[in-house]
Parts: sequence; C-alpha cells; structure tokens
Amino acid sequence: MQDQSSGPSGRLPGVAWADDQTRQHLQVLVEGVATLAGFEQSAISLRRDGDFEVVAAAGVGDGFVGRLVPADAIEEELAGADEWGVWRFVPHDRASAEVLEYSHIPDVTPLDEADAWHPVDLLAAPLRDDEGRLRGVLAVDSPRDGRLPGPAQLEVLTKYAGVARTLVLLALEREVLAERVRMADEARRIVRRALGEPSLELVLEACRSAVTACFDATGMWLTALDDDGRSSTTTFYAADSDREPPFDEIDDVVIGLARRYWADQYVAHFSHARPDQPGLPDADAERLLAFLDRIGIGSVLFVPLGAGPECLGFLVLSRISDTRAWTDIERDAALDIGRDLGRAVANARQLERERALVERLRALDSYRVEVVNTLGHELRNPLFSLSANLELLDASELDEDARRSVSAATRAAGRMRAVIDDMLTMAQMSDPRREFHPIPVDLRRIVHDAIEECAPAAAAGSVACAAELPEEPVVVAGQREDLFRMLVNLVGNAVKYTDPGGRVTVRIEARGGSVVTTVEDTGIGISEHDLSQLFREFFRSTNPAALARPGTGLGLAIVARIVERHGGTVDMASRRERGTTVTVTLPAHDGDAVSWE
Repeated sequence: MQDQSSGPSGRLPGVAWADDQTRQHLQVLVEGVATLAGFEQSAISLRRDGDFEVVAAAGVGDGFVGRLVPADAIEEELAGADEWGVWRFVPHDRASAEVLEYSHIPDVTPLDEADAWHPVDLLAAPLRDDEGRLRGVLAVDSPRDGRLPGPAQLEVLTKYAGVARTLVLLALEREVLAERVRMADEARRIVRRALGEPSLELVLEACRSAVTACFDATGMWLTALDDDGRSSTTTFYAADSDREPPFDEIDDVVIGLARRYWADQYVAHFSHARPDQPGLPDADAERLLAFLDRIGIGSVLFVPLGAGPECLGFLVLSRISDTRAWTDIERDAALDIGRDLGRAVANARQLERERALVERLRALDSYRVEVVNTLGHELRNPLFSLSANLELLDASELDEDARRSVSAATRAAGRMRAVIDDMLTMAQMSDPRREFHPIPVDLRRIVHDAIEECAPAAAAGSVACAAELPEEPVVVAGQREDLFRMLVNLVGNAVKYTDPGGRVTVRIEARGGSVVTTVEDTGIGISEHDLSQLFREFFRSTNPAALARPGTGLGLAIVARIVERHGGTVDMASRRERGTTVTVTLPAHDGDAVSWE
C-alpha cells in the first residue's frame, strides 16, 4: 500500500472530493474487498492532476486516507506490471525505487513457498473511463493466507474491480457537477454585485476579491479598455500585497491578445510549462514570463472580457506556482464570468457616458441661461429709453401721420418688451441652479387671481371667462408666483385664440393624491400636427388664424417648465374649430413637510 504524509492537492482546500453517499459506498467497497477476497488491506485512490489521492481504505491506520502518490510513478509501475485480467501484479523484485519511497511495507514475514506473497508485492486494478484515461486505482495488500491469489480469489477481485470503476466514475462525475454548481453560484454572486454598481471603479472593486476567492487564486488584475481600445482602468488585488505591479509594461502584448481571445472565446492557461498560446510570438511569451517571474507569479489564467462582438478588457487570475493546473471547469467558468463582467463593464461605461452627457447638457443649459439673461437685461435698457421717448412724442403735438408712426412704434416696443420678459422668464424657469422651496398653495386663489389678470383682455375680445371651483381648499405644494404665471399663460392663451362670443372655463378637481386643473376654451383649436410641438420654445402654430394673433412662442414652453418643476404633467387635447382643453396634473399637498429633490 502506498503511503505519503504530505504533498500538493488537486482540489480546493476544504472542498470535499465527493458527497457523503458516494464516500460511504466506496468505503463499503474497500471493506468488502478486504473481507470477501481474503486480504487484510485495501484502498481506492483517485487521480488529482499530478497525484493519486487515497479516498477510501480498510485495514490501515488513521491518517492514511487523503495521502498522495505521484501519478507518474503509479502509471510507470502499472505499465511494467504483469496482466492478471483486469488486475496488474508487480512482484517485489521488479518494484521501482520511486514507488517504494511512497510505500507502506507491512511488517510480515513471507512464507517459504513458491506462491508466497511478499510484503513489497503490488496488486492493483487500474480504473479507466470510457476514453481510456486512468482515473483511479483499486489496490489490495497482505492476503490472509500469505499466498498469491488463486483463480477463485481473482474472480472475486475482478467483480469488485468492476464495481469500483463504476463507483469511482460516479464519484468523479458528482464531484465535477458539484464543482460546476459551486462555480456557477459564485459567478452569479459576483455578477449580481458587479451589475448593481453604477461606475466602472465600483464594478471592479465589487468583484475583485470575490473572483479571487472563487478560483482559489492568489491574486488578480482586471483591465477595462476605453472607447479607443487603449488601457484605461486597471484594478489589482492580491491577498498578501497591496503594491501594484507595473502592468503597463506588457499592455501592448496583452491588449492584442485580449481582442483575439474574445473573438475566439478562448481562455489561456499561461506559465513556464505552457508558454505556447495562440497568437503569442516567442519573444512576447518570454517578455510575459520574465514579467511574471519578477512579480512572483508562476501561473495565470488569461480571460478576455467583452459584450457582443466588442472586447472590453481582460481578467488575469494568478497563482504562485503551476503545480495545480487550471481545470476545464475553472476555464469554462472564467469565460462565463468574462462575458458577464463584460456586460457589467459595458453598462458602467454607458452610465458614465450618459452622466458625462448630462453634465455637458447642464453646462450648456447654464450657459444658455446666462446668455439669455445677459441679452435680456442689455436689451431692456435701450428699450426703456425708446419707450420713454415714444411717450414724450405721443404727448407732443403731432400731425396724423406722425401720430400713427409713434403708435406703431409703441406697439412694436410693447411686443419687444413681451418677448424680453418671456425670454427672461424662460431662462429663470430653466436655470438648474435656481432653488425651489415649495409651500402649501390653495389653487382656488391662484385661479381667481389669474382670471382677474386676464379679465381686461377677455372683455376686449368679448370672451366670457369663468371658473368652476370646489368649496373646500385644493392644496398643492409649490411656489405661488410660478403657479400664477402658469395659469395666466394658459388662461391668456385661451382668451387670445377664442373668437368673440366664445367662452373660457377653468376647473379644479382633487383626484386621489393629485390635483387636476383644466382650462377649456371654445376657440379656433389646434391641428394634430401642431399639438406635438406646442411646448417647444418659440414654436408658433401653422394655423393662419393663430399666426395673425401676436405671441412670442414661449408661453406654453414656460408652462411646461413650471409644471415639470412642480413634479406634474401637462396634456393638451384639441380639434380645429372645436376648441382646446389643457389639463395640468400636480401632486396634492398631503399636509406633511414639503420637500423636493
């Protein structure tokens, strides 16, 4: 029986080699071999990369299970053994020195017979899978009668070898499945954390330690590429160091590999023992190996990251030595994580671009507000002087032609003043820096004041203007001046575009947690084409009847900004020659402290 006290393990520390049920079955098997085939000792070993690990044993002392024997030594010994059906026998005089180094020699004196069993004899059944790969070994030692097994014993041993093969392959299959499940669970956990982060830096920080633990790696680094395909952001993590290596020394090599490997969906296991990789010239391989040697890494798993056809970076997992190879399960899981982290990187990049665009738009909006404010105030001074001089001229003695000219100029100055006022109001409403401190406001009072403000224009145009208001207060949270301007614009528009004899009606209604205000007129109406653009700045209707009536094209745009600022919505329904209804919905004030973000 082979015996070794220490050595490298082919599985993750603390991870059971199989489930409890399979372990019990194998233990029953080795005990049955020892009992029914007439041997004192028996054991089953499974292959773990470069070693065979004892996973079940009978008739041996504590501590024997879990010990390792080099796989090369076992394979070489079996290759030179005598074939006894499915079993292999190596007599003591042909035992290799390497195997004897790992062997436990029973303290037994052999019989003085031709068929005597020698303590150094080896009898083992190689357990191969359907592809012929050696996956395990069933071994027996110390026959109770002290003799080599006869035909009857070999028949029993052959049956047990068949059962052992089935159980070993089942154990390995379950182990692979359990490892795949574990890796899949870890990958999902990593991806959930990464996808939930709003920035690339947080994505990288969220996943780095989890990725390292998932793959039993000693460290990792992850590089995300910018939009031009150059190295942009790298995160580094190592369990025993916080000093980041100079990764930029090898960026020219690994970035090119990342693009190729993403296109090929290939994960590379790179080390001194495995320097030959697709698309990697010998000179670049030597550079990479020298770099890894310098930072104390013996083996890496190179994983491309991407989304769709685009390579977005790469992930490198590292181990101190190449003793334990990266398994197929780990490579498959790494590629899956590369795809998922690629999506996380793509999402974070998109969010960063959107945030940058929002900031640029805010800056542009602030600049536009400043320009409008400056122009408005600069235009007001000469306009005030112009209006004052026109008033003086109007008060003087003028002939009829001159008086008509002064009246026309006065009207033009009035229209210019209205445009400037609307532009300044629009800039004020659009200013993102303008503070907003809402207070409880009863809309009934605001509607009453707005109708009073528009009463002279309504009377001049022979338009009836009325309000239908509830008796109890209807309270919203807002700013009185803004809400007043909103309603004045809506009622004023309704009056302006309603022919003499028409009617404008304002209604307020509380609906659940909202307050709905409607301004309904019997005016000239709006075409379906114009409806979709009415709240755009400086838009004027294409209806000739509407164009004949003065306006700046800013009134409804101001209304939309005020409603948006108050957390509400505005809708408009209209038909040509049938009138228009504007509906403004605002959140009702619930009596609690008012707070707007």
